[in-house]
This record gives sequence, structure tokens and C-alpha cells, in this order.
Amino acid sequence: MFRIIIFLLTLSLIAISIVVSMLNSQNIDLNLYFVSYTAPIPLFLFVSFLIGSFLALLFFFSAYIKHKHENMNLRRSMKIKEDEIDSMRKNPLRDDH
Repeated sequence: MFRIIIFLLTLSLIAISIVVSMLNSQNIDLNLYFVSYTAPIPLFLFVSFLIGSFLALLFFFSAYIKHKHENMNLRRSMKIKEDEIDSMRKNPLRDDH
């Protein structure tokens, strides 16, 4: 049920954004100091959305790699500790008094 609500909400937001972009199709000038672009507002909004999505994906991927590396190090450390515990269990206790 929750997925259906999220799907309908997403679909309605997409429809609203398409209607708003169709109603605001004026051209604007974007001056980037060395070069200037002239295009409709929805194009600039879409490009900025794509750039933002790419940067968010890049930051997520870097955090994912960091956590994956940390997990690998912890697993290696745990394996060493488990091997040490197993070797201690196999050695008989000596009582040398």
C-alpha cells in the first residue's frame, strides 16, 4: 500500500513539473563569465537536476567505497582473532607449578 502511495505521489509531482515547465517556457540567458547560453528555463532546470543527481551519486559512491573498505578490514581482523581463539582452544592447558 505504501509503495502505491509513493508511486502516485511521484507520478503527480512529475505531472505538475511538466505542466509548470510548459507554462514557463521563456528563454533566459545564463552567463558563465567566459561563455553565455540562451535556452528555455526547463532545460536549465533539467540540466541542474542532472548535475545535482550525478554529484549526489558520486558522494554516495565514495561513502560506499569507504564503508566497504572498512568492512573488509574489520572482517580480516575478525578472521585473525577467530584463528587466534581457535588455536588457543586447541592447545592443552599446562599446569607447570
